[in-house]
Amino acid sequence: MFRRLTEALRVLTRRSPRNSPGSTPGAPRQLLLSDVPADARPRTKPAARRAPPRPTRPARYFDLHDDFRIPGRPELSDPVAVDPRQKLDSVWLFTSGARVRGVGRLRLKVTPPGPPLDFSLAGAGLTPIVSARVASVFRELAPHDVQLLPVEVEDRSEPHFILVATRLVRCIDDRACAEAIPYTAADGPPERVGHYRSISGLRVDPTRTNGARVFRTWGWPVSLIVSEGIKEALEHARITGARFAEVTEPPRKPRRKKAAAKKSRPKRR
Repeated sequence: MFRRLTEALRVLTRRSPRNSPGSTPGAPRQLLLSDVPADARPRTKPAARRAPPRPTRPARYFDLHDDFRIPGRPELSDPVAVDPRQKLDSVWLFTSGARVRGVGRLRLKVTPPGPPLDFSLAGAGLTPIVSARVASVFRELAPHDVQLLPVEVEDRSEPHFILVATRLVRCIDDRACAEAIPYTAADGPPERVGHYRSISGLRVDPTRTNGARVFRTWGWPVSLIVSEGIKEALEHARITGARFAEVTEPPRKPRRKKAAAKKSRPKRR
């Protein structure tokens, strides 16, 4: 290729120069790329192709609940106001997915007495009670998604808090759940329509969470949902009393029961 290019240049230099307007007579003409034969031109390498962007991994979420398998686990009562003249509206006040106001000082009882845990669900309302270690994780990683209310725990001097998830997100994936039975107009009050009567194998759609890190699920606020980052931080802190169940993976198919007894083959005579 270079030999052809050299020969083409020699031929061009031997040719009589063409005069252009404004050029000096007798001056050699400037060599142009168009004067070089196409097969003698140097080949340029094509630009390197950029690798396509990797698809982003969908967010993962987990249902945070207490580990009832712990032997001798203490049971906590529903929180009540220290002032006996003040009554709380409902046992579900702290699990409705909204901020709580005007409750004053709170306390709860422990029955039977047992070792303190970092995470517990208290009373019939399943109110999350957390230690100072757990509270610091939520305060640091999800300050806009939670409210931490101090609560006095009977016979314990260390600080405890009620963990209130202040976001209620409509993200339950009905089709992905193992079972999701909603209320209909024939089931009761109109305000219950669309909420869920029962759910098993809860699954949420991570594309509808709007980036929330801690929230309650609309229509089924009994579940406290946390992001993967919150889960990993709590596991790294080695907290006690908590369990996690992923709610963004496909539900497991029920196992088929094996036949109780196989038919006996007739013996050969």
